[in-house]
Amino acid sequence: MMLLPIIPLDYELSTPGDLPVPTSYRAARLLVRWHGVPLMVMQVPVANGVLSAADVARRLLSGHTPKLGRELARRALLDDGIDSRPEVADHSPESLPNKGLPTISVAICTRDRPDDMAKCLASIAGLRLAPLEVLVIDNAPSTEATARLVAEKFPEFRYVREDRPGLDHARNRAIVEARGEIVAYTDDDVMVDAGWTEALARVFGEDSAIGLVTGLIEPAELESPAQFLFERYGGFGRGCNRTYLQSRRGASLPWHLVGAGQLGAGANMAIRRTLFDEIGQFDPALDVGTPTLGGGDHEIFFRCLRSGMICLYEPTAIVRHRHRRSMEELSKLLYSYGHATRCFFEREALAFPENRPAIRKLTRWWWRHWAWERWRRSWWTPTWFPRELVVREIKGYVDGRGAYLRARRKIVKDEAARPDAFRIDPPVGGSELVLGGLVTVDLSRPLRPLDEGAGREVLEIVVQWKGRPLGRLRIQSRGAVIAPSRLADEIARSMWWQVLTLGDQDPSVSWAGHVFDFQRLLHRAMDRPRGLAEEIGVSIIVATCDRPSDLRRCLTSIFGLATRRRLQVIVVDNRPGRPGIRQVLQDFPTAELVEEGRPGSSYARNAGLAAAREEIVAMTDDDMVVAADWLERLIEPLARADVAAVSGHTLPASLESEAELNFEEYGGFGRGFQRREFDGEWFHRWKRRAVPTWQIGGTGNLAFRRELFHDPQIGAFEECLGSGVPAGVGEDTLWFYQILRRGHVICYEAEAVAWHHHRVSMAELKRQLMAYSKGHVAYHLITFSKFRDKRALVRLGYELPTSMASRVLNRLRGRSKYPWSLLAIEFAGMLLGPLALWQSIRHTRKYGLGCRADAVSES
Repeated sequence: MMLLPIIPLDYELSTPGDLPVPTSYRAARLLVRWHGVPLMVMQVPVANGVLSAADVARRLLSGHTPKLGRELARRALLDDGIDSRPEVADHSPESLPNKGLPTISVAICTRDRPDDMAKCLASIAGLRLAPLEVLVIDNAPSTEATARLVAEKFPEFRYVREDRPGLDHARNRAIVEARGEIVAYTDDDVMVDAGWTEALARVFGEDSAIGLVTGLIEPAELESPAQFLFERYGGFGRGCNRTYLQSRRGASLPWHLVGAGQLGAGANMAIRRTLFDEIGQFDPALDVGTPTLGGGDHEIFFRCLRSGMICLYEPTAIVRHRHRRSMEELSKLLYSYGHATRCFFEREALAFPENRPAIRKLTRWWWRHWAWERWRRSWWTPTWFPRELVVREIKGYVDGRGAYLRARRKIVKDEAARPDAFRIDPPVGGSELVLGGLVTVDLSRPLRPLDEGAGREVLEIVVQWKGRPLGRLRIQSRGAVIAPSRLADEIARSMWWQVLTLGDQDPSVSWAGHVFDFQRLLHRAMDRPRGLAEEIGVSIIVATCDRPSDLRRCLTSIFGLATRRRLQVIVVDNRPGRPGIRQVLQDFPTAELVEEGRPGSSYARNAGLAAAREEIVAMTDDDMVVAADWLERLIEPLARADVAAVSGHTLPASLESEAELNFEEYGGFGRGFQRREFDGEWFHRWKRRAVPTWQIGGTGNLAFRRELFHDPQIGAFEECLGSGVPAGVGEDTLWFYQILRRGHVICYEAEAVAWHHHRVSMAELKRQLMAYSKGHVAYHLITFSKFRDKRALVRLGYELPTSMASRVLNRLRGRSKYPWSLLAIEFAGMLLGPLALWQSIRHTRKYGLGCRADAVSES
């Protein structure tokens, strides 16, 4: 189902290098940072216990150079003016100002989790910028464990006991106890980044219009399926781009701001303490410890937005959260999310009647784009996310009806003394702000605060460099002064290319120079990734069916491989009893013969797998010829712990006959000249279309880990598919499907070359295409019946008929010369697919199952 365990790591671009990783981890979730600024999150494989810097560099440079460019432009804009083209080498960490930083009170609300709290407090003790104070708010504890922890190990922190149960009671107690200008909240199951308070102090100090700051929440561990699924479902993180949210003071919020989901979660939030005087404190009837089960953080986000202050999502303020480890805990969590969402909607509709139309619109969005889309996707592709968990969240929402009012009556005894009263009057009449203004900013001078934003709704900004215009952008100022940091963000987001090229006559050449500089930054040389250790042997399986001359040609190429590793060559005879195969093997005495009398290539391959002794297995067919470096090229990606299988590049051995040419026109076996990776993300990318596993390759040019044969969720090749049975082919595409569904990675290695001898007569080609068409349909029927993958129905009911109609139309218009007879054969094969699968099932019932891993273990 997924590739676990995954280790979360930071990767700093200013000091690139290989990172050692415990061998138990198969991949790393990297938070890529440049002088501490997070740029992106990516998953990178681990090979031989090492996370390769060259691998990280390739992934960054292949698709993420614009993110590097934006950060380079943003950092250059914050310097003392841009005198010449910004250089990668000039990028440096942002320094904290010596004065003007607000004081911060850090508050951690907890209840009976001393072990988690110890890790949290240890991370806070390691902050580079020490806060004014650290408050440990112990909420209705049942033991004195947390109090003892603070007294014995962290005496510099202040312990406060709050006996009224409920997370928002604890948060409100922190407001009362805090002495800092900023109250920064985190949870006991969180570990903060060393620069967390630095990031918060910087943004609050730079812009007095900011009232609320939330930050990036990354997972602290991804060890269990529940933790992985929580991240797949959305997690807490909101990416690595700053987000500025603001609305008119006291006015009704637009529907897309009501939920404030763009801001993240309360495990990483900071608020100006004076703002609570206007918007009120947290609602004690919400969140954990009350019948509402949550929602307190998003509700305070809502009121912060209504205050007119800027609410900023600041990704440099980073914490890591330990997600729930068990599926039972995840189920309870998602139920509470649905329940809390309903309570939050009801609370705001009750407190702010003028916002009810927007809340109703957001409710419709929640049902359509959140609940329904997730339920439908889990129905179409059950492997993406368990449907029962989606249903739990929906059930929580339904059960939440009226829960807020019940909680409020129970918890808030005196409505007149509610701590969460909003004290900002709604605006009377229209906006008092001037509609807009025009400002010119020259990048050759330091960015200044745009005081023109005060009293204006919108600012139009013309950006130039030394008098040369570069572009124009619009910022919603909402009556606030635009701080230089925000101006730099907005310019870098929309005009980073112009900032880096500075109006050059040939900007592409200028950008190419930056890309070259990025390459030099990330690595000194693009070393080829380290392959498998030579002591790891390989079992090579060749399945044959009474084709001795073809087998001789294939074995000659195999025994000519340029490799020093230990090899076991297994020939599986799928039509034993004839002398030709044994005669060939007399010339190859080290080859091992396995006889499998049950007809079908899957029976033969499973018999070969049962006889394999080495850790890695490679497969080819008797009508193939492999290159001398084929094996080493093919197994090289298996040095990565996350790669389970590798397919190679299959080229035609000759194209002299009409049948050979027509087979290449049909599609052939080649899959291109570029390396590719197929992983879980690719598997789930096809939301309502069948996963095209046929793009990966086939068993004629394949290597994989033998442990897949012993995995009960993958196991042996499906005997009712494959050549030699009525359904024809499809066993390899089904096996690829099962590998990807399990969460593994399959690589296509274009440099692992083998040549295939196609069928030379049209009669042979017609039989081959008939088998391919039947097998393709049978494969999809199996993915639907066995794995409940509804995408197969789309392939069978829509994609295949549409594709066939398009090919017929192209033939009629003269755009294709593909023979009508072959089109007819393919169409007939598609129609016969269901019957062929039924016949193949009867075939396997007659002959029984082939070799299995449990039988091998017993022997």
